[in-house]
Amino acid sequence: MSFSHIFTIVVPVFLVIALGYGAGRGTSFDGQRADALRVLTMEFALPASLFLGIANTPRHILLSQGPLVGMLALGLLGLFGLILLGLRLFGRLPLPQASILALASVQPQYAFMGVTILGNLFGGAKAAIPIAIAGILVNVILDPLVLILLNLGRPHAAEATAAASAPSRVLVSTGGGPAAAEEERDGGTGAAAARPVPTWVKVLRPLRKPFAWAPLLGLVIALAGVRPPEMIESSLSLVGQAASGVALLSVGVTLARVGMPQLSPGAIAIALTSVVVLPLSTYAIGLVLTGHEVAAETALILAFPVSPVPMMLASQHVKSEEHRIASSVIISIVLSFASLPLIINLTS
Repeated sequence: MSFSHIFTIVVPVFLVIALGYGAGRGTSFDGQRADALRVLTMEFALPASLFLGIANTPRHILLSQGPLVGMLALGLLGLFGLILLGLRLFGRLPLPQASILALASVQPQYAFMGVTILGNLFGGAKAAIPIAIAGILVNVILDPLVLILLNLGRPHAAEATAAASAPSRVLVSTGGGPAAAEEERDGGTGAAAARPVPTWVKVLRPLRKPFAWAPLLGLVIALAGVRPPEMIESSLSLVGQAASGVALLSVGVTLARVGMPQLSPGAIAIALTSVVVLPLSTYAIGLVLTGHEVAAETALILAFPVSPVPMMLASQHVKSEEHRIASSVIISIVLSFASLPLIINLTS
């Protein structure tokens, strides 16, 4: 694949993000409008797009995805564990701080940017499969695990204070696994509202969000060998067609609200790990374990910039790391303008 063709695919994505950034810097998107844009993306457009992409995939193709599942699990979960261990043993960081930095290093914006770029590379139906697999791994395993680690060992009084002072609802903007960063208090006031959330609730909570259960439902339908009714499919197609553009606009709006990035060694290290180390290391391992096709799919899913989800989690749980992670999001997007075409050319 020529570089001119690659840039034809990649550059429009960054132009739409830039358009969203300009809109966010102006008066077009204040807080409520930006939240509405995120809700449209994460609650409707992307779930509809991923559901149809998976549900209409032949069963024999899905049953052959074991190597891809293993490689994505290795990249997302395996590297997360290694970074977490390194930050704890060598960096001597507290568990919450190490957890949020490790998450930022491995969680890419596979959903928003991937729908457009991978769709143009492989076709929408084929691109939906690795995106959905990554979504299941992040929404059902990785993000809930981080939420548990963030709360592990916190004193009961601190939990009660955080629960009482937290806003009733926080919507996360972009990337893989945004559902896990939505914290909702129990109804009521006083002691009832300040009760710590049970661990099993934290684990199951992400499954309530359409971005988590829609791909799972599509997987069940595809494995059962049935197709959605034509009327349902046509309706969801109309909603899903908005996924790519609206999602990329939302990325730009979120960046506009971050402010000036901090060019610290930590932020640069997170960005480089996300857009260079993670995709290239999994690609090399995949070539040995699975072959070129699976290695390439895995690398491309993991090559996207840092997701803002860890930034939102940091704002709730580890305030000291919020600006560093927010800076890594911006730095990784700038770096990916060069790294993403290079990785696409390498893996193609």
